[in-house]
Formats: sequence, C-alpha cells, structure tokens
Amino acid sequence: KHRVEALDAGNTLVPTDSNIPSGYVIRPAETHHLACLNETERAAAGIFPTEILPPSMRDGAVPVEILTEAMALGRLWVVLDGDWVPVGYALLRLCDGFALLAQMDVHPAHGRKGLDKALVETVLDAVDRMGLPALYLTTFENVPWNAPFYNRLGFRKLCPDTKPACIQTILREERGAGVSNRIAMERIISNSTRQ
Repeated sequence: KHRVEALDAGNTLVPTDSNIPSGYVIRPAETHHLACLNETERAAAGIFPTEILPPSMRDGAVPVEILTEAMALGRLWVVLDGDWVPVGYALLRLCDGFALLAQMDVHPAHGRKGLDKALVETVLDAVDRMGLPALYLTTFENVPWNAPFYNRLGFRKLCPDTKPACIQTILREERGAGVSNRIAMERIISNSTRQ
C-alpha cells in the first residue's frame, strides 16, 4: 500500500491506505497547487484526437475561481509526484444536490499508472462521507480512457429518463460547445457495492 493523505478533524494530514503507485501522494489541494492544475488539464486534453475534442475545448480550463471555491470546500484533490509537483487532480462539485465529478485529469507524462483510479476512489470516499448516494459524471462514450475506464470502476451509463436535470443541462452545454458522443454515468455508493 502507498500513501494517500487526508485531513483529520484537526486539519492535520494523515496517510491512509490506497492503491496509488509508489512515489505519489493524493492530498487536498492547497493554494500553491492551483497554478499547475490548468496546465495539467490542457496537457491531458492534448491527447484527444481533434475530431473528438475541438481545439477551442483543448485550450479551455476550469476557471481558477471554481478551483479556489472547491479547494475551500474540501472538494479538490491533487496527485503530487516525488518532487511535490501536482501531476493530476479531481474536482467534485454539487449539482442540485447531486455529487458530480466535474473534472479529473492526470498529466500524460504520469498516465497509465493507476493515478486516475486512485483519484476516483478518493472522490468516492469523500462522497460517501458526505452521505450522498451516488457520484455522477459526463464523459466520452467511445474513448478507451473515458466511459470504458469508468465502467470498469463500477459506473453505469444513465438512460435519458434517469438523468438528473442538472446533468442533462451539462450534456446540452457540452453539445452546444461542439462536443459530441458524451454520456452521463453514475456510480451508486454503498458498502455492498464499493470496490
């Protein structure tokens, strides 16, 4: 087991067990991490073919104000490498009371090591502690490191009539921005289904 750090009730970092690779830690984001997160997001977007992710979407990034708000609420986690540089992050937002994995990126130079899975597990743990029944996300249906990846982690594709209204709105906004082949997924959280 390797280290994932979390804050205890006294806001002290404490290591927990995780399947994160050696040489990395996951911890709540701090202000000095924020500057690196947009760079990581753009690098991760760069691996998508242009026909899937339009150039206008590649250059965009989550506004720093949203990252700052999430950090203050304890809903932003970073993966730090051995030099304590952020190489990935996960952003949890509440969407009409539903837990939404709004953004998750790992820098391609650190990809294929299980960091993405460790980030998802970190967010699932947080959602469970919040007492919410599920985690939602939107993702590309046919990109191997998107919907098929989340499916392996226990997420399931939502049918149109089972999507919360706020998730439907997000999908409409994505289509309006020129992004297609997006779906909504859900992971039910309970002791009997946690992996």
